[in-house]
Amino acid sequence: MAGLMAGFGHYTHAVVRGIPASLAKEALRSSQSDVDLAKAQREHEGYVEVLRTRLGLEVVELPADESLPDCVFVEDAAVVCGDTALITRPGAESRRREVGKCQHMFHSMIHYAENKKKSLM
Repeated sequence: MAGLMAGFGHYTHAVVRGIPASLAKEALRSSQSDVDLAKAQREHEGYVEVLRTRLGLEVVELPADESLPDCVFVEDAAVVCGDTALITRPGAESRRREVGKCQHMFHSMIHYAENKKKSLM
């Protein structure tokens, strides 16, 4: 397991978001090919399983948001390294609401960690 993460630093958490049904018809993409929603959901479940079991990460799972068809691509809205989160500004107007949702999640995680730390003192 450690060999899989060699050279990438030490990570403890991964943030993922569920796949909304709206992904199949409304998500932005470069090709016009159809999205097999059931297949995408199976692949996503496998991805989350690898993060948990093979990489040993604590996975923070955000629910899918039908009003944000591309929300499953959470890495486009924020990149985290250490204790710093870089919140992006997506080029597509339709994706900008995703950023606020990620900011809220990070703020919640910070408050949770601070309260947990205080309770241990």
